[in-house]
Amino acid sequence: MTCRDPQRPDERTAKELVQLCLGGVEVCLHDDGTEPMMHDLDLRWSDGRVEAMEVTRATSAPMRHVAHQLDQQGPVLARESTRNWNVWLASGATDVGLVRAQIDHLLSLVEQAGITRFGAREARTSVAPARVCRQLGITYGWSSEPAAGGQPKIVLNLPTHAWFQQPEAVNAVVEDHAERNATKLARSGRQERHLFVLFDLGEVEAWSVLRDGEPPEAPPRLPEPVTTAWAAGHRPDGTPIVWRVHRPGRWEVLL
Repeated sequence: MTCRDPQRPDERTAKELVQLCLGGVEVCLHDDGTEPMMHDLDLRWSDGRVEAMEVTRATSAPMRHVAHQLDQQGPVLARESTRNWNVWLASGATDVGLVRAQIDHLLSLVEQAGITRFGAREARTSVAPARVCRQLGITYGWSSEPAAGGQPKIVLNLPTHAWFQQPEAVNAVVEDHAERNATKLARSGRQERHLFVLFDLGEVEAWSVLRDGEPPEAPPRLPEPVTTAWAAGHRPDGTPIVWRVHRPGRWEVLL
């Protein structure tokens, strides 16, 4: 039987990563649109075994757009603030233009109040941090002295939970996608049924765990139609990350 190449970018990425991790497997398009509820890919082995794979992406388009804006626009060059600042956006804060337009002035007021870092406590007790947090959707900020003769800069960061990582965040996302795709995989009739979840900055907490952390001790709770789950993504330098778990075992790091 001819092995057709997948056309969707996510399916092509899954094929590339699976073949990088597993020697001797052919990854072919299965869902050609001729029937409803077809799984995406077939994994074909030289001994004749065929396994089903469904490919899905864990992302949020608004968060992905915010991440792209932050990356493209870089830090704000301060005109009124006298210190370097790092500030973190709140979850749901997506108007990067508004933040960039007002952050310098509002942080200068924070400095005038004698405050060099702020969070929820300061926002409850001091007017200047409260304005930054409420008007711009900022959760936390800290500052430092700029280099001698250097212009102060204000760095905007994605929501703080990206840095306070819970390994179980990956499990939660995989479990959600497994439930949503269980029926399709059950219809495949294959003995081995894979769910391949691609992560990116749109799912910031789980992606941060995948990028920088270790797999959780406990495996995800997978429904019966999902025998194997994959979690994959790419670091900023393009190097791939791939975890895999066979039910009921634990995660293993493949790349």
